[in-house]
Amino acid sequence: MLVCDLREYQCPQLFVQFKVGLNKALLTKQSIKFMINNKQSIRDIQRFLEKHQYHFEIDLELEILKVELM
Repeated sequence: MLVCDLREYQCPQLFVQFKVGLNKALLTKQSIKFMINNKQSIRDIQRFLEKHQYHFEIDLELEILKVELM
């Protein structure tokens, strides 16, 4: 599983770095775990994942977003 730390970014750079991490995961055919910050809005990311039917899990307590690639 790949790990990508997004905690230091704010929109729009947050979404850009999310897409970079997701593309790396797709190329290597691995799942990815994004480290997020509760202060960040990840609505755009969540909407993108839902639109493209990715299987994902958000744990706001642990500040983690996991994307499983099938």
